Amino acid sequence: MSSIVVQSKAIIAFASLWYDARAAAGIAIPAKSDIPLRGLATFMPNLLLHRIDETGRSFCLLFGTGLVNSFGTNLTNSYLDESMETVDAATRQATFDAYYATHGQGAPFGRWVSGNLTSRSGEVMAYESLALPYTEPTDGSTRLMVHVVPLGTLDYGDRLIPRFSEEVVEMFVPEGPRPTWLAP
Repeated sequence: MSSIVVQSKAIIAFASLWYDARAAAGIAIPAKSDIPLRGLATFMPNLLLHRIDETGRSFCLLFGTGLVNSFGTNLTNSYLDESMETVDAATRQATFDAYYATHGQGAPFGRWVSGNLTSRSGEVMAYESLALPYTEPTDGSTRLMVHVVPLGTLDYGDRLIPRFSEEVVEMFVPEGPRPTWLAP
């Protein structure tokens, strides 16, 4: 039995959209075009789309408008390791290394994170994120869509700094059954 407790209903709804699209398409990883745009629109403000290049770096293809507003900057068309600071990069990398050691280098993954963000005024805000893969129809590559949900609010005029910590991480095989802790 998993000890994971997802706090955000939006994370569960995002997972439902992805798993429903996967089932409707009848494939292990849905194409971006398999995910209904009307359903995805709800999540777009806090959605980050990225691809992992041949060196393992994440390149941001889309940084949603809600994220832009929260951080005060648009990270679209940037490498995330250049624009976002991980509080403990070695620990974060270890979660990927452990997953790839079991499932093979470059294997598709789902990844849920509970962590903290810090604002310019020093306030700490919890967040959850859920990364799920999709296939890009134009080139057949597997990419990731990440729904990021801040679990608090900022004071008027405050912004988040591009720095985060990951307190709890769960990586899972997205082609398999939906994890029970991610069920509605």
